[in-house]
Amino acid sequence: MNYPGLEALRADVAALSNAMCDVRMLLNRLDVQYRPDTASLAERLAAQTLQRINALLLEAYREALVPMKHSRTD
Repeated sequence: MNYPGLEALRADVAALSNAMCDVRMLLNRLDVQYRPDTASLAERLAAQTLQRINALLLEAYREALVPMKHSRTD
């Protein structure tokens, strides 16, 4: 994404990508902490939810790494 005049967009996408990376690291830590094989129903449900959120965020994170991939107009 080396288009002149889009420096602010590049900075915004980089900031978003960095924030998403931080959230993914937190989700990975929580994924280890709350296991689906625990005796507690609440923790099993939390583990299931965290795994789903992690998968969805990973998909969005990958999209953020290739910004404007499908929106080139030239």
